[in-house]
Amino acid sequence: MNNPIATYRFQLHKAFSFKELEAIIPYLQKLGIQTLYASPIFESTPGSTHGYDGLNPHRINPEIGTEADLLRIQSQLQEKGIGWLQDIVPNHMAYTPSNLWIWDVFQKGKRSVYASFFDIDWDNPVSPGQIMAPFLGESLEKVIQKGDLKVAYHNKQLVLVVNEMDFPLSTPSIGRVLEALPKAASLSKAFQQLERIEDDGLYGVTLVEQIWTPLAEQTELHADLEELLESWNKDPEKIQQLADEQYYRLCFYAETDTQINFRRFFTVNGLICLNIQQPEVFEHFHKYIQTLVDTGVFQGLRVDHIDGLYDPTAYLQQLRELAGPETYLTVEKILEPGEELPEYWPIEGNTGYDFLSYVNNLFTNTASEEAFTNYYEKLTGDRTPITEQIHRKKAAILFDHMAGELTNLVRLYGQLDLPELAEEDLREAIAQWLIYCPVYRNYGNQWPLEPAEQEAIRAVFAAIESDQPKLKKTLTALQDTLFNQSESLPFYQRCMQFSGPLMAKGVEDTLLYTYHRFIGHNEVGDSVAEFGLNPEHFHQLMRDRQQKWPLSLNGTSTHDTKRGEDVRARLNVLTDLPQQWLKTVQEWSAAHRHAELDPSDQYFIFQTVLGAYPMPGQDEDEFPQRLNEYLQKALREAKLHSNWTKPNEAYEQAAQDFAGQLLDQEGEFWAAFEPFHRKIADWGIVNSLAQTLLKFTAPGVPDVYQGTESWDLSLVDPDNRRPVDYQLRQQWLDELDRVTVADLWKRRFTGQIKLWLTHQLFLKRGEHAETFAEGLYLPLQVTGAYAEHVLAFARRYQQNWFIVAVPLHAAQLGEKQKCSVLEIDWKDTQIVVPEEAPQTWLNLLGMPVESLRVQDLFHQLPLALLQGEPEMLDRNAGILLSVTSLPSNFGIGDLGPQAQAFVDALSRSKQSYWQLLPLNPTGVDQAYSPYSSISSRAGNPLLISPEKLQEHGWLKDLEPYQLPAQSQVDYEQVNELKTQMLAKAYQKFQQSASIYWRNAFREFCQQESEWLDDYALFVVLKNYQQQKSWSEWPQPYKMRESGTLIAFACEHEAELTYEKWVQFIFFQQWRELRAYGNQQNVQFLGDLPFYPSYDSVDVWANPEIFYLDEQGEMTCVAGVPPDYFNEEGQRWGMPLYRWDVLKARQYDWWIDRIEKNMELYDRLRLDHFRAFASYWEVPAEEKTAKNGAWKPGPGAEFFQVLQEKLGSLSLIAEDLGDIGEDVYQLRDEFMLPGMRVLHFAFSDDMPRSVNIPHNHLPLSLVYTGTHDNNTTKGWFRQDLSPEEHRNLEKYVGGSLSEETIHFVMIRLAYASVAQTAILPLQDVLGLDEKARMNTPAGNSACWKWRLLPEQFTAVHEKQLRTWAEIYHRG
Repeated sequence: MNNPIATYRFQLHKAFSFKELEAIIPYLQKLGIQTLYASPIFESTPGSTHGYDGLNPHRINPEIGTEADLLRIQSQLQEKGIGWLQDIVPNHMAYTPSNLWIWDVFQKGKRSVYASFFDIDWDNPVSPGQIMAPFLGESLEKVIQKGDLKVAYHNKQLVLVVNEMDFPLSTPSIGRVLEALPKAASLSKAFQQLERIEDDGLYGVTLVEQIWTPLAEQTELHADLEELLESWNKDPEKIQQLADEQYYRLCFYAETDTQINFRRFFTVNGLICLNIQQPEVFEHFHKYIQTLVDTGVFQGLRVDHIDGLYDPTAYLQQLRELAGPETYLTVEKILEPGEELPEYWPIEGNTGYDFLSYVNNLFTNTASEEAFTNYYEKLTGDRTPITEQIHRKKAAILFDHMAGELTNLVRLYGQLDLPELAEEDLREAIAQWLIYCPVYRNYGNQWPLEPAEQEAIRAVFAAIESDQPKLKKTLTALQDTLFNQSESLPFYQRCMQFSGPLMAKGVEDTLLYTYHRFIGHNEVGDSVAEFGLNPEHFHQLMRDRQQKWPLSLNGTSTHDTKRGEDVRARLNVLTDLPQQWLKTVQEWSAAHRHAELDPSDQYFIFQTVLGAYPMPGQDEDEFPQRLNEYLQKALREAKLHSNWTKPNEAYEQAAQDFAGQLLDQEGEFWAAFEPFHRKIADWGIVNSLAQTLLKFTAPGVPDVYQGTESWDLSLVDPDNRRPVDYQLRQQWLDELDRVTVADLWKRRFTGQIKLWLTHQLFLKRGEHAETFAEGLYLPLQVTGAYAEHVLAFARRYQQNWFIVAVPLHAAQLGEKQKCSVLEIDWKDTQIVVPEEAPQTWLNLLGMPVESLRVQDLFHQLPLALLQGEPEMLDRNAGILLSVTSLPSNFGIGDLGPQAQAFVDALSRSKQSYWQLLPLNPTGVDQAYSPYSSISSRAGNPLLISPEKLQEHGWLKDLEPYQLPAQSQVDYEQVNELKTQMLAKAYQKFQQSASIYWRNAFREFCQQESEWLDDYALFVVLKNYQQQKSWSEWPQPYKMRESGTLIAFACEHEAELTYEKWVQFIFFQQWRELRAYGNQQNVQFLGDLPFYPSYDSVDVWANPEIFYLDEQGEMTCVAGVPPDYFNEEGQRWGMPLYRWDVLKARQYDWWIDRIEKNMELYDRLRLDHFRAFASYWEVPAEEKTAKNGAWKPGPGAEFFQVLQEKLGSLSLIAEDLGDIGEDVYQLRDEFMLPGMRVLHFAFSDDMPRSVNIPHNHLPLSLVYTGTHDNNTTKGWFRQDLSPEEHRNLEKYVGGSLSEETIHFVMIRLAYASVAQTAILPLQDVLGLDEKARMNTPAGNSACWKWRLLPEQFTAVHEKQLRTWAEIYHRG
C-alpha cells in the first residue's frame, strides 16, 4: 500500500495552473512534502476555481494545462520522490449544454448513449419524456413573450438560444426544420432513414455523417435556413411548439424547489448527478483515471462526496479493483460526533474532517461551556435545544428547497409494489425520517439490513414517534416494510442518497451560519453542539485511529472549511478566558449596538473580526473588503434576514457598515479592540503551533492546505482560495538556516515560525514514515501541579520512539500567573515515560534534553517533539512460551487479548523475542504435539480467540465456551467447545459479515489455494472417515483418484468452505498479533518441524517426495539414535524425504514451506537441523530407533537453492543432540546461529562443552533449557547427576539450592557472549517439574502446561528488565 506520508493540497485553476505549480516544485521539495494532493484536474466549466463542475473526465482541463504538462511535472516529482494524490468527482458533472454528454442527451433524449449515465427520471409526471432544464431567470412563457428564446443555426448545429446559451434541437425538431426547407429534400430523406436505426451508437454517428456534415457543406441552403428560422423567431407559438417538443424542458430555476425529475448535487441546479453505480457508467467515467493510475501518474485517489452515491460500498469495491491494492484511496466523508467510518470500506481513510474536530475540541476549554451557553441564550432569548434547531433547519431545506426530491421518494415507494400507505402520511414519515437522521446517511446495500443498521433506524423512528405520536402507525408500517420486504432495498438506498444532501444543506450551509454561541465549532466535520474534549477522550480516539485508520488524512484546513485553522485556534483562547471575554464583548455590544442588526449576528461579527483579523503589526491583507464579501455570503446562507433568492441588501449593508465601523482604526472601538486582539492572537499562536504538531505526529497522514504553512486566517470560500505568496514563503524557507528559534519566536506574528515548524515536521515524517504510519500511540502520564495543562503521548515503532507534548489552555495559566507562555512557571509538572523507553532524548533542534520536566521542555518553544536515541545493541533477549500456555477464559491460550497483553509485558521487560512452538493444527492422534501436525501450513483452530470473534460481531455470548483457569490444557474439552464456537461464529459470519470481510475471505482462499484446497479436503475427508489415518481410507480417497475427489468436493462444498474460513480467521488473528508485537519491537521466533506427520495432508498430497511404497505405506521412518533423553533412541514414526526427488524439483516443496513460514515470523528456527547434513533412518518395521543408520541429507546445495529463491533469511539452526562436524560446517557455511543449552553443559566434558558459557559463540542463542527440557528447578531436583551437580557448583563458585537455581542459570545465560538469550517462562517464574512442557518420547502429560492468571507479574517484568540492562540485552 502506498503511504502518502504527508500531503500538500493545491487548488488548480486558470490563475494557478500547471505552469505555476511547476515553478514552485523546488520550494515544495525543500519544504519536505511527500505527496502533492491536487484538486480536480479534468476539464470543467470555463472559469471554474475549484474543478468540481466537470465537463469531461477524459481530458485535462485546458485552463490549467495539457496531459504533456502533467506528465512532465509528474516526472519531475517522481525524481524528487514526491507522489500525486488526485481528487476525483464520480457523483456529478456540470449541468450545462457545454457538457457534451448533456448536449447529446438534450439532443437525442433516451436514444443518447449517455442517457443512462445521468440520474434522470424520464417517466416522472413532472415532465414525461423530458428532463427539466432550470436555466431560466423566469418562466418559459415570459421568456418567449419577451422574445428571449430563439432558434438558430450555430456552430453547424440547430439550437435554441437563451441567455447566451445554446441548447441543441431534439432530433424530431431537426426533422421538422429539414421538412420545412424545400431544398433540403435529400437531408430530410436521410433523416427519415436515420429514425429507422435501432442501435443508439450508430444512430449518433449517422446523425453527424448524414445530417450535420452535409448541412454544413451545402452552403446554398444556409440563406434559406436563416430565413426560415427568422420567421419562426417572430412566431411565439412556433417557438413554444419547438420548446415543448425538446427532450429537455426549459424552466425557471426556482421550480426545482418544488418539483424535479433529475438528481442534482445538494440543491445546486448546475450540477447533475451520475448513475455511477451502473457498470458501463463506472467503466466509461474512470477510463482515463485508470490510465493515469496504471501508468504511475497518480499514486492515490480522493473520492469527492462519497455520500451522494447510490451504493458507496459497492463503488469503493469497484474503485479498489480498478486502482489495485497499492493505490492509496481516501474519501470525503463528514462524520457526526460518535459516528465511525465503515471499517469494511476498502480504503485508507477519509479526508480528515474528523481529525479537525478532535484537535479543535481538544483546545476548547470544556469548563467554559455553561458560561458561553448562558450568555448566548440570554443574548438571543432562544433556549431551543440544538438538536431541535438542526431538525428545523433540515425541515426548512426539505420542504422549501427539496420538496421535489421528497415527492419522488414517495412516488418510488409506490412503484416498488410495497405495502400501501396513505400518501400524505407516507410523505410526512419519509420527511421526518430524513430530518431526524442524526448522521449523513447509512450504507446498507443488501437485504436484510445488518442488525446495527436496523437498530439505527429503530432509534430514529422512536425519536420521531416520541415527538410526533400521530406518525406512529405509519412509521411502524414503514419500519416493518424496510425490515421484512426485500423489495424495499432500492427505496431505502434512495432515501439514504438524499439524507446526506439534506444534512449538508441544513447544518453545514444553514445552522453553522445561525447558531453563534461559539463560532469556533461552526465548522465542517465539527458540531455546534460540541464544546471541548478531555485529553483521555482524545487519547482514546487516537488509539482507535491508529488501530483502524492509520493512514487517514489529518486535516485542519481545506478548500471547504468555514474558517482557517488559525482562526479556530485563536478563537479557542476565548474559552480559556471566559469571564474576560464575555465582559469585554458585553462592553463592546453596549457601546456599539447597531439597532438594525440581530444581536446574534452582531455577536457573530465580533467573534469573526477577533478571530480572523491579521496578526498584530502585519499587513491588513484587504481584510475590510474580504470581510464584507464574507458577511454577505454568511447572511444569505443563514436564510434568516437575507438569502440567495431574494437578498435583503439593506440588512446586508447594515452588517457591512457595522463591521466597517469596528475596523476604523481612528474609531472608538479600535482603542479597546487592539490590545485585546494582540493578547488573544498571541495565545492563539500557542494553540496554532500545538495544532500543527499534533497534525503531524498523531495517527494519520498530515495534510497541509495550500499556504497554511504560514498563518491561515482565511474565511469561507472563496476567501480560502486566494492566491498564495509562494515567493515570500520561499524567501522565508531559505532564511531558516540563518535564524534561531529565539529569533523566530520574537517575530512570531509574521508566520515564519509556523513555516519553520511545518518544514521540520515534514522532514521528520519523511525520515520516520514507518514509525508514524505503524507505530503505537501511547498516552503518557503527566504529573505535577499543572498536569491537566499538558497533553503528552509517545509514538513507538520497534526501537524508534518520539514524545510529543503540547500545552493545553495555556492562556488560562498565563493569565493566572500574569505572564507570557515562555514565562509560565510549570513547577514540578513533568512527563512520565515507560520503563522500556530510551534514556536519551533529542529535541527538534537535535539537542539533548536534560529532563522531561515541562519547565525544561517548554523554555524555548511552547511545545516539544523529542526523538529517542535508541541504544543499538548486538545483544538481546526473549522468552520461550507456547501460545497454548497463555492464560485465558477458554481452557487454552489463544491469539486474543492475553497474547497482546503478553506482548505488552515482553516490551515492558525489554525482551526482543517471543519464541513460539509450531502453530499448526494438533490432534489426539498425535497427542496434541505441535511437532506432529496434520499440516505444515495450516494454523491451529484451537488458538483462535473467541474475544476477537466477538469484536467483529460473529459471537455474542462467550460464557458457553468458558472454562475454569487451570494449570493444564484439557484438550478434549477445549476441542469440543472450540468446535462449537467456530461453527456458531461461521454461521454468524455467513449471515452478517460485511462485504469487506467476504471479499477478504475470498481473496484469502485464492491466494492460499496452493495448500488450502488440499488441507480443507483432507480435514473433511478425515471427518467422514471417523478420523482414521488417510492410509486406512478407501482406495480412491487414499490414492487421490481425481474423479472421486472432485465429486466429493462438489458434494461437500459447504464443509470445505467452513474449513477454509477457519484458516482465514486464524491467519487474520495471527497477522494482527504479529503486527502488534512488531510495533513494540517484539519479534516472533517461529519453529519449523523438520518432518511432517505421516497422517498429514503434506504426505497424502505429496506422496512422491516421501519414502512410501505403492500403497502409501512407509518403508522407513525418522528418529534419532540413543541420546540424553532416551536410551533406545526416539522412533518418531514420520516418513523420510526422498531428497533425490526434491533435488530434481529444485526443492520446491521445501522452498514454498519456508517462504510461507517467513511470512508469518520474523525469525525461524529449523528444528532438527542436523538432518540437513545427515539423518537417522529407521526401517519401518523396527519398534525402536536403535537399529537405524545415518544417511546423507541435502547439505549445502539445499541452502544454496534456498538463497537463490528467497534471498537472505533469518534462520536459526537447532543443532542439539548428537552433532557431528558436518552439521557445524553446514551451519557455519551459511552463517546460521546455533543453539546452546545450559542444561547440557555440566557433564564430565564441562570445560570443553559447546554448551558451557565460556565456549559460546556470539552468533548463537543461549537457553537455560528448551521445550524438550525439564524446567531448571525440575532439572536441578530430578535430572542432575551428582557429578553434574558438583561441576555446576564449581562453575558458579558456590553452593546452590532449589530456591535460587533458576536465578543462577538465568544469569549465566544473560552473561553469555551469545547474541540472544532465550528463557522458558517457567524458569523466569521458578517453577518445578510440574510445569515441564514436553518429555521426548514421554507420556500423555506433554504439551499441556498453562500459565495461570496473574502468575507472571510486574515483579517478574522488573526482574527481566533489570537483567536486560545489567547484561546489556535491552
